Amino acid sequence: MRVALPAGRGVCYPTEPMTSVRGRTGWTSVAQAALGCFLVAAFFGLGRTAPGLTLSFRMPFSASSSGELYQWLGHALLLVPGGVLLGLALAPWVAPAAVRLWRRLESLDARERLTGGVLVGVVAFLVARIGRFVFLLDRPVTDDEQAARFGGQVLASGRFLVELTDPLEAFPTLYLYVKDGMGSSFEWLGLQVAWALGELTGTGSLIFSLAAAVPAVAVAWVATRRLGPAWGAVGALLVLLSPMSALLSMTSHAHLLSRAALSVAVVFFVLAEEKGGRWWLGLGLMSGVSFLCRPFETLFFLAPFYLWVLWRLVRRELPVGACLGGLVLGWLPALVAFLAFNHAVTGDALLPARVSMYTFPAKLTQNDSSMLERFGANTSYNTLMLAVWFLGPVGLLLVGVGASWDRLTKLLLSSVLFLLGLALFHDNHGIHSVGPIHYSECAPALALVAVHGLKRLVDVARRAQLPPATLMAGMLGALVVGLGIFDVRNALALREQAHIHETMDAFLNDAGLGRAVVLAPQYAVAWNQVPAFRKVGSFVLEWAPPHPSYESDLIILRDGEGFARKLRPRFPDRRFFRLLPGKAPEPFRLEPIPDEAPAAAPVPAADGEPH
Repeated sequence: MRVALPAGRGVCYPTEPMTSVRGRTGWTSVAQAALGCFLVAAFFGLGRTAPGLTLSFRMPFSASSSGELYQWLGHALLLVPGGVLLGLALAPWVAPAAVRLWRRLESLDARERLTGGVLVGVVAFLVARIGRFVFLLDRPVTDDEQAARFGGQVLASGRFLVELTDPLEAFPTLYLYVKDGMGSSFEWLGLQVAWALGELTGTGSLIFSLAAAVPAVAVAWVATRRLGPAWGAVGALLVLLSPMSALLSMTSHAHLLSRAALSVAVVFFVLAEEKGGRWWLGLGLMSGVSFLCRPFETLFFLAPFYLWVLWRLVRRELPVGACLGGLVLGWLPALVAFLAFNHAVTGDALLPARVSMYTFPAKLTQNDSSMLERFGANTSYNTLMLAVWFLGPVGLLLVGVGASWDRLTKLLLSSVLFLLGLALFHDNHGIHSVGPIHYSECAPALALVAVHGLKRLVDVARRAQLPPATLMAGMLGALVVGLGIFDVRNALALREQAHIHETMDAFLNDAGLGRAVVLAPQYAVAWNQVPAFRKVGSFVLEWAPPHPSYESDLIILRDGEGFARKLRPRFPDRRFFRLLPGKAPEPFRLEPIPDEAPAAAPVPAADGEPH
């Protein structure tokens, strides 16, 4: 007996055979579970090998430790098949409940679907927020997060640039834009505005956790509209399980904002093609928001969609006035803000601070490597990272199967390929400790394609008279077990590097210095003095810039010859200390810097000449 769900809206699950399957395949399930557990145990056993499974954070960005490579191999060859076997072993017991849940999801009315979408957003938000505090200890993963927050603090103070210290070399200027002794973050406007809102409202990084929840909701909405509510839930699950989505969501990078905006832009594109009118305006607005956060990535990602719109306009398949008018009006606020902000910071509306250190627009990189070198060291590297970090081998299969589903899936995959093409024009490989960070916008797009791929596989299984529940159980087992372990292990590694910064802060804050200025070597030089920290590593290489108002009790600046003497007039009410290497077992010590007595006035000699 088969109970058919609405056409194109789910899967026809067998309802009666499960009881007989339990008896018929009991020993098979036990064998599958035993082998699956063995493969998972073998993965953790790799920690006893010479390379181990230790993860570290080291320069250059494209470097991978041997332990990290062992983890990737173990995930693909041990965890994925182990998860498949565990899923198959549990299928006879969980399938009846899964069938009931699937039917219930497919029968949701409009209000229940809305409630479900809100629930997905709440879960995604909590995962991001809790993960930030549990695994990142509410600390940055890279220096540009600190620089962006400084820029937000500058904007919140009502200024575009603030006066830095004299000497300038004492101020931590990594990822800052500096001109004539004035400075701010060189990050894009959208990211700085997000931090400014956090400063003004006292919510800090909350806006980034809210943005992290948007892609899961957007993917669930699109998949529900096209395939049904149950498939919408599967799409949201893929976003939540993807390591490159889950781990980035804990950070405060601009990629979270652009990823959220582009996810909503895809939703508006779907609505605009169906209904037209104001949805073209919405597409333009969300495209502009993403542009303010990551301009080049936004343009490359959206290129296939806008080329398709242009093609339809040329063929008179879309109303020119409503479509073009809506898009132009939507883009206009972002473009005006972009040009005005550039002019206020650099003095040139066409010269963003981010690229002002390079030759614009001909060169967007510090190095002049060849196109072939960039393809290998940047495009190929990030393609590999996408394969590892999106959904692993299962993700590759699902994306490959779902890519040709229809026009939307083809456009989404084209967007990913276009974005990878951007790597040919720069050679900043980007970190991969939270996934291929420069390609974070790809996660929702790939999740949507993967949902269609899984739906196609289930349809094929049904036509071949195979139990779809078995296929779904194996796939979900691989994803939940394999990616669950992958996510947690990488999150724990991020916690280890966050512990470096927690310890450094605790040492300085617990010293009871009061209102003081601490002159220190470069941050990476300081924490590298601790062997345990040196073994883990971190991509945070510089001290956080002090608040533009210098209101904090403790201000940390770079040390150098004569810096203390030059800085004292700027901070007359503060004591000065120097951070120096300590004696075992203490890695550091703080030494007061005595006030320098003013030079004695020259005493005139009898001949009138000073002595």
